Amino acid sequence: MMRGLIIIFTKRPVTVIMIMAAVCIAALFASTVLPLDRLPELSVPRVTVETVYPGMAAEDIRSLVTIPVEDVFSSIKGLESIRSVSRDGSSLVTMDFRWGTDSMTAAALVREAVDAVYSALPQGVLKPSISTGDPVTEPHSVIAVRSLSGDESFARRFAGYELRSRLRRIDGAGSVLLAGGEVNEGHLRLDVLKLAALGLSPPEFTSLLAREAVDIPAGSAREGQTELVVVSSGRPGGMEELTRLILPAPSAPLQIGEAGEFELESARKKSVFVFNGKEVAALEVYRRPGADPVRLSRDIRRVVKDANAVFSHNAEIILVKDAAPSLVRSITGLAVAAALGATAVVAMLLLFIRNFRSSFLAALAIPFSTAAGICALAVAGRSLNGMSLGGLALGIGLVSDNAVIMLDLLHRHFNTSPYKPTAEETGSRAALIAGSGVSSTLTTVVVFLPVIFLPGPLGRLFGDTTIALVTSIFTGWIYAQFFVPSLFRFTFRHKPAKTLHFTKLSLEKKYRKGLSFVLRRPAKWFVIAGAASLAGAFLLLMRPAVFVSPDKAEEVLVLVEFPPGTVLESIGAYGAALSGFINELPCIKTAYGRAGTEEEDIGRRADTGYRKETLMIRCSVEKGIQPEKALAIIHSAVVEKEKGHDHFSSLADISVSLPKDKTESLLGLSSMSAYAVTGQDPEEWKERAGIVEKKLKEKNTTGIIKRRPYGIRPELRLYPNQETAAYFGISAADIAESLYVMNDGYVAASLEIEGRPLDIRVSGNNRSPAWRQMLEDIPVKTSGGETVFLGLLARVEYREADAVLARLDRSDVVYIDIPQDKSLLETAKNINASHSWFFKAGESVFSRYRNALLLTLTLAVILIYITMGAQFESFLLPLALMLTIPLSLAGAGPALLLFKSRLDSGAVMGVCALFGLVVNNGLILFEISEERLSSGCPPAQAVYGGASVRLRPILITTLTTVIALLPVALNPLGSAQKSMAASMLGGLTASSLLNLFILPPVFIRFFSWRKSC
Repeated sequence: MMRGLIIIFTKRPVTVIMIMAAVCIAALFASTVLPLDRLPELSVPRVTVETVYPGMAAEDIRSLVTIPVEDVFSSIKGLESIRSVSRDGSSLVTMDFRWGTDSMTAAALVREAVDAVYSALPQGVLKPSISTGDPVTEPHSVIAVRSLSGDESFARRFAGYELRSRLRRIDGAGSVLLAGGEVNEGHLRLDVLKLAALGLSPPEFTSLLAREAVDIPAGSAREGQTELVVVSSGRPGGMEELTRLILPAPSAPLQIGEAGEFELESARKKSVFVFNGKEVAALEVYRRPGADPVRLSRDIRRVVKDANAVFSHNAEIILVKDAAPSLVRSITGLAVAAALGATAVVAMLLLFIRNFRSSFLAALAIPFSTAAGICALAVAGRSLNGMSLGGLALGIGLVSDNAVIMLDLLHRHFNTSPYKPTAEETGSRAALIAGSGVSSTLTTVVVFLPVIFLPGPLGRLFGDTTIALVTSIFTGWIYAQFFVPSLFRFTFRHKPAKTLHFTKLSLEKKYRKGLSFVLRRPAKWFVIAGAASLAGAFLLLMRPAVFVSPDKAEEVLVLVEFPPGTVLESIGAYGAALSGFINELPCIKTAYGRAGTEEEDIGRRADTGYRKETLMIRCSVEKGIQPEKALAIIHSAVVEKEKGHDHFSSLADISVSLPKDKTESLLGLSSMSAYAVTGQDPEEWKERAGIVEKKLKEKNTTGIIKRRPYGIRPELRLYPNQETAAYFGISAADIAESLYVMNDGYVAASLEIEGRPLDIRVSGNNRSPAWRQMLEDIPVKTSGGETVFLGLLARVEYREADAVLARLDRSDVVYIDIPQDKSLLETAKNINASHSWFFKAGESVFSRYRNALLLTLTLAVILIYITMGAQFESFLLPLALMLTIPLSLAGAGPALLLFKSRLDSGAVMGVCALFGLVVNNGLILFEISEERLSSGCPPAQAVYGGASVRLRPILITTLTTVIALLPVALNPLGSAQKSMAASMLGGLTASSLLNLFILPPVFIRFFSWRKSC
């Protein structure tokens, strides 16, 4: 059947050319529509629910909101883990679902649970809000908006209403979050003593104002045939009209201006954003899953350019961050490496084959197989990312191997023929190596096939590489087996063609001499090869082990930790000064950062490590400056600044570091080992955490042990005198409502001034230094209509409490981050063995799927054995061929050391690929030796002569693969692809050279044994 198919294609060279052209055109079209990305989509199906309970402390949020919500959510189908964070005023519950769960389905299930639990929550709790997505995702673009007049409120309004609406309309844009800027509001600070004299409590005054200063619909009336809408209009037209508004107080009419001090001021900030020494408003644009980041960046830049053209006289709009350039550099680096590899392969073929026609036919395998790989990615719905392009780049050196072997066979048989061979002759000759071609291809393909079925994000991460590489290799075999004979015959010249030359030097003669020496003392060379393999394996295992080698950093992080309770206004002023100072350093291009969150930014608040008092400044490094050098400069400059200025040294702790690699964040990896300490309540885990930290600190280490969440914030807690309150008919809710009005206040009215909305907030003078004493003078209305003061009803105490409380799988928890110190980790392991409440948390996908990776490696070896056993109908021969696998370690370890690559998942995948690649040379030697053996040669002569004949194609295929892998291994922007290429390059080189001398003695003994049986 194989012979018949080859003959059919050999008779139709035009059809072959058309098929190749169609595949290349399809790939060209697919490359224009496939999205570009750094990595495949690795987001975990995640849903976060925030429930707001205004004014409530974190410990009360935990008991009143978080625990009841968790109890309902715990029964949702497909839920894998549930964790929560209770903060002052809000509860955030994050649910991770099993990999493969549709995010929209998960959100729908959560929404049903929210509807069920909301009615059971305490009065005053707002309807929970639901968001999907991963909170560790970084924004794709950051846009700063600065008012030219210095009006921060205008900058925020413009960014929030005008610019954000334009960005949201972009196809591919997800969430667009607002940060920084100011919000103006009218603030009425009540005179509580005057209110008490008039018989009004703060809540009553607020309620009166809200009912008077508003337009209220009053139904409709009919006048003849016309229906009229009736509105009771009480909304003031301006600030002066509002202050003259008279309220119907119980004792006497009250003009609003007499109730307290009225002023226009900035509302309390929820977030700040600093940029190059100034406080500005900013928008963070997140990419929708599956969107093309390059196209998204292009559209964002267009929107920014158009907005600058229209509003240039009012605001300056600056694109602070754009993720596309670094992405394009990374992808371009791989593409250039692949192009260089392809060029080097073509040059190598021309150099060694020394026949333009044959070199051209062998080189055609590269564009054809690469085009087929791109088409396969398009059909599978994948993207052109670092992993898929890496697979295409790695396959460039492999796809021409079968073509070289096929051309060598055809030239040896037809190079002296005076006439053009028939299709039957060409096809019959090509069919002679069909078996070995299928076997060599399958041994390479079966190594990668199990990778596609890896569970979770691992399969997604390496699946793109597998699809691209397997398709390329398989297409390369199809080209060699079916298309090369047709093209060879189509381009055949009637005059005798020159024999394929490897080089003018007689390498075959030298090789035969060396092989004769080895065959006389094979045991000695087996020992040498074994020692080389052990040495290579030792070097391989001694390389620093990480799951993913980090990409080169492009920015430096400056983390500023302020004391608990620090207001964002102070943080903003400090951050502006610090960012301006850093921006003046010659190695820094821009410095921007933020602190705090807005209401829609649920993802940040769901992180246990988030604190609103933390300011993170990102410093983008100038081109050509090493990030490590910039880090040292910034650290030195900031330290000197702290020494010289008390303002810098007294407010906050500053640390400077390189950002965590994005891949590590996505895969749950960290330089710190996170352990969880659980308990039935916060008091229990605090006691247990103290025990753990005491044992860990006994070890001598320079590492810093961190606790998450952390932070104690001050609070005033009111303890009502229940007997007195009951006597006056005052409930605890009445007292709390009065306090809330005097502290946070209520927005009781809204004005519209020059087309801009302005909220009117009513509160007490809570900025007074003596506010704690003034609380006692707050009037509270009794059931009899009289007014008493809060000091008579309750006592006020100052205390400190936890700012954040966390829970994990319905147990209270605190996380302890331990540095990667051997003694500390050993101590943690011992504590874990003796206490069930202390265990490893934040398990990475590598740890979770370690067994799956080992199973994949084992399965690859088994599949190679089964494939070769089925091909050659032998149980023993595959074992003999697989003896070449350990020889690849002799080169893989030194190559990783030479290219300064780590032992990461890419290197492991490269070693797995070697399992299939290194047996191919053995298959070539076996095929030619068996062919000579069947013609009557004795085993030693058959193997000896066959090895000499196959020397040239083996060296050509090895050199083309090595040359193609070299640019990828040298690519400075690569990570997993770099280490994978390095391990494959070194392993293939070592195994090919050793196999030429180690396999012939093995085959001689195998053929002799088989002949004697």
